[in-house]
Amino acid sequence: MTRFDTAPAELEWQLPLNGELYRLMPGSDRPDYSLLVLERPLHFYPRDGFDLRRVEAEQQVRDRKGRTMVRVHALLLCARFVGQQLHPGMRDLAVNLAYVIDNSLARDAEVDFGKIEFAAIGFLSEGHTPRATAEPAPDRAPAPATVPPTQPQSEPQAEPQTEPTDEVTSHDEAAGRHTSSALLDELATTLRHGIEEQRGAPVQRMTAALTVDADHRLTGLSGNADGQAPVPSQDSFGRLADVLARLAALEGVDRVAAVTLRVDGDSVTHEVTATHDRGQSPETSR
Repeated sequence: MTRFDTAPAELEWQLPLNGELYRLMPGSDRPDYSLLVLERPLHFYPRDGFDLRRVEAEQQVRDRKGRTMVRVHALLLCARFVGQQLHPGMRDLAVNLAYVIDNSLARDAEVDFGKIEFAAIGFLSEGHTPRATAEPAPDRAPAPATVPPTQPQSEPQAEPQTEPTDEVTSHDEAAGRHTSSALLDELATTLRHGIEEQRGAPVQRMTAALTVDADHRLTGLSGNADGQAPVPSQDSFGRLADVLARLAALEGVDRVAAVTLRVDGDSVTHEVTATHDRGQSPETSR
């Protein structure tokens, strides 16, 4: 699952969600609920009035502001629209999602609705989207931080001379790759700064997977920054949006759908892992 239609903010930051369909379960209203065992735990803020006695003590954790979150290891889901159902090869199937707050549900003959809590409406696809392992820690209090600048990247070697195509010469293409590399460096640095603002502490190592829509708007962020989720400050979202918007003007990265950014001390690397143009293969840049 890589996107939601309706979901609380803390779930957006834990995308993508990977898991295994464990079993089919009937309910009192329909026969086709599916139990999805998650690859890694999911955390959510209980709504007002939620009775914490419904979950075990070890499922209750605290975020950095001391607020209670609930940890779950499975979701219950079903197709959102009548006439649809989960099937092999499904792509972006709209589903209703509920947290499984009592793991004994997996042993029940049918769905006990007292053991679940509504979560979100999302889109499910068969497959797997990699992500780094990092515990979510949303809404950390922002604080200023001083960040050591990253070293400038060396200019990539130009490709062998070829005939120009679409009015772009090989020299122009090499220059475009250099410009796109610098812009992705800036994206990594901007995200790093935003995380440091949120934490009030430097970040030494970061691996962040970003997904963007066709208009270069950020739709997903996951990964690991010094062992925690890469959550930036609210103010940094505008700066990230500005950098992403500039991708649209650059040949080679104007179709970026997903990019992985890596920071290790002063070293910055990046890898375009998906594009919106199906005919274009992912580009790796360093």
